[in-house]
Amino acid sequence: MKALILAAGIGSRLAPITDSVPKSMVPVNGKPILVKQIENLLSNGVEDITIITGYKSNVIEELITKYPTVKIIKSEDYLNTNNMYSAYLAKGKMYNQEMLLMNADVYYDESIIAELLKEQYVNAIVTDIGTYNEESMKVVEKNGRLIAISKKIEEKDALGCSIDVYKFSAAASIAFFDKCSEYIEEKKELKLWSEVALNDILNDIEFVACPLKGRWVEIDNHDDLAMAENIFSQEQILKR
Repeated sequence: MKALILAAGIGSRLAPITDSVPKSMVPVNGKPILVKQIENLLSNGVEDITIITGYKSNVIEELITKYPTVKIIKSEDYLNTNNMYSAYLAKGKMYNQEMLLMNADVYYDESIIAELLKEQYVNAIVTDIGTYNEESMKVVEKNGRLIAISKKIEEKDALGCSIDVYKFSAAASIAFFDKCSEYIEEKKELKLWSEVALNDILNDIEFVACPLKGRWVEIDNHDDLAMAENIFSQEQILKR
């Protein structure tokens, strides 16, 4: 199993912290979001990790010297692209491979990865079932499979919120990267979310919801950061 972490973003709403570090390196109770994600993967036996960097890539490059199985692909055009483009940059490494995909602005428990790696989840979206956030991607389920993912899904139709952590079979990765290539190479659309490509393949590839088994916070602004530090403060206390 491989893992792809999309971490090219600036995180301007988290300034002045992000004046000196990329969004993924913003600390929650002293631990950067990206470090938490790497530890979550390594503790569950996922060692082949690729990170797509962009803004202040040098900060992440210095970090990964501690992790010999973690590699970087740098997006030189991060200012003019979105995370579908970031994912597309890893096509050569991830195509036709079982993989996990995640955005690097979500702080979450390692138990979530443990659940997602179970064999029953061949293609899956980790879903906070029953939760509805305007800013989050939402999913729609029909007859036990997911049929849509988008920020625009109405509450009455939503099964819950995606936490932006995904599992792909080899076949699903082919379909996903082919769709990314279609948007980027043929349509020249560089500013789309990776979930646009994922949504497009749901009719052909069966994805299911992997129920959330732990805590998570997507950190876009200072209010989110304060929430994460409060929610995960107990974790720090327990480790003392």
